[in-house]
Parts: sequence; C-alpha cells; structure tokens
Amino acid sequence: MKKNVLKSFVLASVILASCASAPKGIKKNNEEKITEQIEKAVGIAKADSEETVFIKSLENVSFKLLSAPKFTTVGLAFKTAYSVSVSEKDGKTLAGFPVTVSFPAEKSDGKIIFATKNLTTDENGVCTFLPEKPAFACNAKIAFYPTPAFDSEAVLDAAKSKDVEADFKVRSDISQKGAVLFVWEFNERNRPTRNSYDVLSKLKGYGIWNVGNAPVNEPSDIGKSLQTLYRENYEIIEDSYGYLICGTIKFLKPVEPLEGGNGYSCTLVADISAINMKNGKVIYHQTDEQYSEVASWNNVYETCKGKLADKITEGLIYGL
Repeated sequence: MKKNVLKSFVLASVILASCASAPKGIKKNNEEKITEQIEKAVGIAKADSEETVFIKSLENVSFKLLSAPKFTTVGLAFKTAYSVSVSEKDGKTLAGFPVTVSFPAEKSDGKIIFATKNLTTDENGVCTFLPEKPAFACNAKIAFYPTPAFDSEAVLDAAKSKDVEADFKVRSDISQKGAVLFVWEFNERNRPTRNSYDVLSKLKGYGIWNVGNAPVNEPSDIGKSLQTLYRENYEIIEDSYGYLICGTIKFLKPVEPLEGGNGYSCTLVADISAINMKNGKVIYHQTDEQYSEVASWNNVYETCKGKLADKITEGLIYGL
C-alpha cells in the first residue's frame, strides 16, 4: 500500500513539474512518456529486489556430491550415474529443488564445449544425471548448482558459488585400436638417444598392450615431416594400429645444482603429435613441460622424465 501511494505521489509530482508549462497539445504525450519511464524504473527496482532475495536465499542451500563414475571410453556409456543431494544448512533435505548440471557436450578443434540441463531433486532431495554415450575423449569437470531464477550475471555467479564438481573422464579408443610410437629422447647436447621407453611403459600401465615402437624409427627419420612418417609407416603396417604417436622429449634446462646446494634440478619439454592411421589426419598436438628437483644428480633426470611421461600418457589417453 505504501509503495503504491509513494509511486502515485512521485508520478504526479514529476508529471506536474514537467508539464506545467507545456502547451496543451503536448501535455498528454509528455504525461504518457513520463508515466512509462517511471513504471519502467519502478519495475527495475522491483526486479533488483527479487534478485537480491533469491541470492540471499542461496546462503541456506548446501550441495553434496553423492556418487560419480570413475571413467568410461569413447562409444561406451558411463556405468553409473552422477548424483547430488541438496539440503538446508541444518541438514533438512530440499525436495523439488531446481538444479542445473553443466557437462561436456562436444569437442571442436580440440576444445570442449559445455551444455547445461535443468533437473529437479526427488522427495529425498537427490537428483541424478546419466550423460549420453560419449563420442569424444576428454578429461574435464561436471558441475551441479542451483538453477538461477533470474538471467543476470550476479545471480549466475551466486548460483555457481554453491556448485559441486566431479571428474568427467572419457578415455580415447587407443586402448582398442593401439598405437605405434616415434617419440625420441634427447640428451643435454640436444642429440637423440633412444625412443622413449617411459611413454611406452606408461601406456601399457593403462592396459594398452597393442602398442610398440614404429617400424620407421631411426635417428635419421627425426627431421621428416609428420606426413612423411605416416606414409612410410603406413607402407609397412597400414592401419593395423589406430595411431602413430610422434614427438620429442628435450632438455629445456640442463641438470644443474640448486642455489642452496642441497640438490639438483632440470626441466624437460615434450612436443607430441598423433596421426590417425586410417586417413593420415593429425588429430592431436600437445606441448608439456616438467620441472623436477631431486637430492641426487643421478636421479633428477629420470624423475623428471618419468613425471613428464605421465603427462604425455594422460594427454593421449584423454585427448585423442
């Protein structure tokens, strides 16, 4: 009631002030325009107030992740669903609560594109989400948060501040198709030494047994283009393996003593590409760095190389 009285008073005052000296022919138009402006202003103020109330209400809301699948493989559905519970701070579950889930929906030029879906909690304050069978590999996150009641940045930020996340891991089909490797390690003088055994063994550690060194695999082949390496290997093995993995592992910084004198450090960099053996298309490229500090000079290189191999392998498993 007070708001309506105030609104009428303000409206009448502005109209009188604006139209008192105006000719009769334009008084009516002025009144209509000013009325419209005031109605709009009052409406905006009301919306802002409702948004503030909604944001404030989220302070009493708590999200908890109940379950999440470990991983799946391209072309295979997740074995279990994701589930979250929604409750008040005192533990009382919230039935019928609107929840938004943000999840990886597709991949374009190596980048993950996310989509959202609106859900509702059941009578126990729980909602579940089972993604569709994934068609691409990725290592990303899925997030659940209160569905924003208003389309504004402030409301969206407040809603996302209550989110819970879980891993969304989809392994590539390298485990079924296999791969051959042309990944050479270099010494501190930037000379090739051997094909990387660390990467090979790490891939086998993921259960990928149909993997080995590429048939074309000599130091003299290192300078060849990816397409040349593909053609020469294809002439020998065709597409009996799914992928040709090519690249180098080099020193970015040599082994050197730490300033405090209590150990040694080095930095390695890997430049890795992958080619689809069916069509010769380069479908993956990744550069990774690894820095390590170890007390022993003899162990710092092997430690750094092993950690870098972990990055390379994980990138291939979830990136091809």
